Amino acid sequence: MRKFKTKLPSPKITFDRVGQVWFTLREVIILIYRGNPKLLTLVFVLNAIWGLSSVPTFYLEKLIIDKLIAGSGSGDWRPILYSVLILVVLSLVLSLFRNFLSSYIGYLRRNLSRFFDAEIDALIGKKMTELDLSTIENPDFKDRFNKVERESGQRAWQLMMPLSDIPNYLIGFITATLVLIFVSPLVSLGVILFSLPRFFINSRFIKKEYELHGQLSPLHRIWGWISYYLRRNRNYMEMKILGLPDYLTKKMKATIEIILEKRMEMSKRREISSFVGFLPLNFYELIISSFLVVWVIVGKITVGSFQLYLRSLRSAEQNLSSLVSSFLEIYENYIYVTDLVWLLGLEAEENKGVRKEKIEYKEISIEFRNVWFKYNKDQKWILKDVNFLIEPGEKIAIVGENGEGKSTLIKILAGFYTPDKGEVIVCGKNLKELDLSQWRNRLAVLFQEFELYPFTVREAIGYGDINRMDDLQAIEKAAEKTGIDGFINELPLKYENPLSPDFERGVHPSIGQMQRIGISRMLFREKARVLILDEPTSSVDPKAEARIFNELVEISKDKLLIFVTQRFSSVRIADKIFVVAGGKIAETGTHQELMQLNKRYAKLYNLQAEGYRL
Repeated sequence: MRKFKTKLPSPKITFDRVGQVWFTLREVIILIYRGNPKLLTLVFVLNAIWGLSSVPTFYLEKLIIDKLIAGSGSGDWRPILYSVLILVVLSLVLSLFRNFLSSYIGYLRRNLSRFFDAEIDALIGKKMTELDLSTIENPDFKDRFNKVERESGQRAWQLMMPLSDIPNYLIGFITATLVLIFVSPLVSLGVILFSLPRFFINSRFIKKEYELHGQLSPLHRIWGWISYYLRRNRNYMEMKILGLPDYLTKKMKATIEIILEKRMEMSKRREISSFVGFLPLNFYELIISSFLVVWVIVGKITVGSFQLYLRSLRSAEQNLSSLVSSFLEIYENYIYVTDLVWLLGLEAEENKGVRKEKIEYKEISIEFRNVWFKYNKDQKWILKDVNFLIEPGEKIAIVGENGEGKSTLIKILAGFYTPDKGEVIVCGKNLKELDLSQWRNRLAVLFQEFELYPFTVREAIGYGDINRMDDLQAIEKAAEKTGIDGFINELPLKYENPLSPDFERGVHPSIGQMQRIGISRMLFREKARVLILDEPTSSVDPKAEARIFNELVEISKDKLLIFVTQRFSSVRIADKIFVVAGGKIAETGTHQELMQLNKRYAKLYNLQAEGYRL
């Protein structure tokens, strides 16, 4: 797989209003539909019914007014009363129906928004586990991903609300304009034309607010970091000793004040411009209303018809205005949607191209041939012309000081990075030609920075082989091999006990206990043919370290064992020791051979042994 050596492509921002609104609308509908298609369809249908029910309400009002005027002064008032009462009851029933429908739609929208939020959360989480490590560690990727992650919760509701209102406003506008056609088709056209100024004003300010958001991004980052430090539990002691809370609080308030002042100024300008944008439509309504008054006076329409047309005119204006506002709200979320779609559309390089070869991993050998590697093109080489061969069943120790490239060797061996030059050969095949999922299924790796997984002890160990999660006896056996079983059996819930105080009856293991749980998880990985440990015993006592290594040697008789360490007390069990220095394999041999060589390894070993004697 390739490494990202340049910035990732940014979303194309052209502010082509129609194109971007359509893109955003389409992508949001697709994402929400994936969350709960039945609920989305129901919300759209009910909103359309709601929009359709507005004109019947106006028509009932027209009939009531006309009946009342026609019956005014009539001697026989009973028939008028009965017919008006029937119309009033129908109007009441329709009003109750609309109120119920409105409440029910609100209930459905809230739940649909939750489904959408959960679906986005799940999709983002799954996508992150699928991507290459080189992608995830890319700075440009991190910036854009942090923005998506930061905004995903609040955007779910902001996208859901205007989207679900579109059928209501669209149907409401169509039905209202159909009524206005009886007055004149030009009236309906005028509603559209005189609404355009507000649309253009708002879209213009959306662009300006987007630009302002970019200008304020550095201040938002400062705000976020200060908030992060003030809220993290593990910082409380240090911050109190340094006396930082008051200083950081003042700094955060000053930053927030600058941000809010800028935003308030922009909001004020937008509101004033929006008011000006409304004036043409208000004058248009005045003209049409005056025209309808004249028609009533000359007897061309009834007072009820005047009420129907006037209400329909205002409904058309309101629905069109709300429809445009909904589109603009969705358009306003364009950048977020673009980043989200970009993220969900990313594909791991290891999944591209030709189908990778699957092989049987019985007698596993590993060879590095002239391997060169660096993380970015403008950085120094991490590995330089590395060559070594590991035969089936060998026990290998990789030693060296920090920053020499030991952990990078493991990442390349696991297929998370590919060499810039040279190749990695596994069982006689180039690793980049092999099916990585199958290869990784044969690996049991405990990284230097591994996850504990806080849910239960059983899960923390059982995740080593999720197909055997229910095999408690095997999990207990893995725990016994690292000596962590005594700690587990003293817990209130034993293997069902959470490993975090965030959960009820949860505990916080020490670093050494966490490390032994991590090693237990690796040992539980039954199908693994290669065991790899990066600093596996850095936080356990010497007695536990000797026990763990003896157990590792015992269970790995027919497997490869590779361990990376800076502690030399247990490296003597290795069949070969690779000494890494300056990104190269500086020395290779057994403990005795390297001590006799009396070079780098011997000096490091003696220096550490002297420290133990002191």
